[in-house]
Amino acid sequence: MTDPEKRDRPKRGPYAKGLARRQQIIDEVLAVYDRLGYEGTSLRAIGEAIGVTHPVLKHHFGTREQLFIEVLREHDRRFLETAYDGDDSFVDLIHQSTEHSMRVPGLMSLLNSMVAHALEAGNERSRAHFSERYADLREKIAGLLAEGQEAGVVRTDIPLDQAASLVLAAADGLSTQWLLDGSADIKSGLLLLQRLLAPPDQQVAETDG
Repeated sequence: MTDPEKRDRPKRGPYAKGLARRQQIIDEVLAVYDRLGYEGTSLRAIGEAIGVTHPVLKHHFGTREQLFIEVLREHDRRFLETAYDGDDSFVDLIHQSTEHSMRVPGLMSLLNSMVAHALEAGNERSRAHFSERYADLREKIAGLLAEGQEAGVVRTDIPLDQAASLVLAAADGLSTQWLLDGSADIKSGLLLLQRLLAPPDQQVAETDG
């Protein structure tokens, strides 16, 4: 019979080592991706670069697609835990998220490549991940816009769900332009959008100023 105390103890040994190894792989993948690009970063190439066998990668992640999803998920988690202040505006949220991605070599490129990959037939796992991710972001941004309406800094004659989608579309488009041309100013574009979403009397005041 199994000892209940033993059954409830935290798992150690090989299990803990496996989790640590999995985390190490996630942490090192972006450096490989940044060097080899989307097409060149196969599971085998990743394994060779970081010293992990192909069977180990298959065991932890199954496919390259799932590994990339886990990398993006981990960076989303880190951003929300360490960088994002829940009292920030929608521009702050998008700009901080973008800055976080820009500071990590390969992260923004991987995100854009994976979104494009999710649109292709047969990539249901990526499509499901990004559909959920965008839905969560739209909900969060709509909530921040609602708070802005209450504070009198966001116009009240617009549907919040559509405005949130517009903010995301602007952020994605500006990020793509930055990837193509590093001089593209993401924050200035977002601040312009913020002014356009402000109440009309504030837009006039800012223009006159």
